Amino acid sequence: MTTFLILCAVMIVAAVALLLFPLLRSVPAGEGQEKSASRAVPSAVVMLIVLPLAASAFYGATSNFPWDDPGALTAGAAGHGQGAGSMDEVTSQLEARLQRNPGDLEGWRMLGRTYLVSGRVDNAVAAYEKASALGGGRDPEVELDLAEALVLSDKPDAKGRARTIIDAALAADENNQKALWYSGLMAVRANDPDTARKQWTRLLETDPPAEIRQILTAQLAELGVAVPPAAGSASAGPAMGAAAPAAAPSDTADGAKGRTIRVAVSVDPTLAGKVTPGTTVFVSAREAGIPGPPIAAVRIAAEQLPTTVVLSDANTMIEGRDLSSVDEVQLVARIAFGGTAVTASGDLIGEATHRKGAPEDVGVVINRVSP
Repeated sequence: MTTFLILCAVMIVAAVALLLFPLLRSVPAGEGQEKSASRAVPSAVVMLIVLPLAASAFYGATSNFPWDDPGALTAGAAGHGQGAGSMDEVTSQLEARLQRNPGDLEGWRMLGRTYLVSGRVDNAVAAYEKASALGGGRDPEVELDLAEALVLSDKPDAKGRARTIIDAALAADENNQKALWYSGLMAVRANDPDTARKQWTRLLETDPPAEIRQILTAQLAELGVAVPPAAGSASAGPAMGAAAPAAAPSDTADGAKGRTIRVAVSVDPTLAGKVTPGTTVFVSAREAGIPGPPIAAVRIAAEQLPTTVVLSDANTMIEGRDLSSVDEVQLVARIAFGGTAVTASGDLIGEATHRKGAPEDVGVVINRVSP
């Protein structure tokens, strides 16, 4: 920043010099004139004072650098990228930054994501609406962020708007994975299995990684769709209306790559009586506090508990996003009595967090009932 300010000062001095030279030089008298033209000293003095001040004021008003609190930029970046400081501090810094520069589209988008992490869904909707307005409603990523927040708000008056945005995204790109996921999710919530089957089948046809295929297979099986096995798969797909076949216990790191987390999953003794053999168990990892499809997931059967599940970059569910790209992940082990990827009332859940660089072994105890 010091180098940048020095460069700015040099450029201002150069501009002032170019303007002052013609104002201060003496011009010889021309033919028919009694004396030379006088130097415009008053104008030069005004220019000398006003130009640097005006330039500084203009840049200070139009740039998004937090001049009155430079530490906020560093702290905000650290909080966003490295988890430094509390979420409340990060939120306050972003709010202060946007008070100073309300035209910062990316700032509003970051604030919306921060609100979602904090569970403040209504605030997230408002922040994304600001970003959407600044982008003129033409940035598809911002619009899908807004749609995500509207879906998660689960308010009746938000559903129509979210559906409009998602439909527009799919009209522009019928294979948009985020739009397909939320379109199917909204259909499930609206008791519209036909649309859910259509959208999640299309998502499956985008050739997702094996783990997301497993989840979609289980979800579609619950909706009565028999999904054929993927090319090269040794096992047959689930029968019509049946739960997807459970994966074998994942108690080794064979095939793991990149960031690896060994999740020791067990059930609290007080809930052991609720677990029935054959029930599907999802073990997943997502960016801490961020809703939507998980980054990585493995599916096992309840009779395999307790067991250790290995999650790594090999389990990536969406291309281009893996565990190594996230500093802190939220690990969730869920006994899904309905066998679906969508949490339902009565499911048994356990959670833990893991930061990049921490020991690979993490224990997750399934100890609560989803309301």
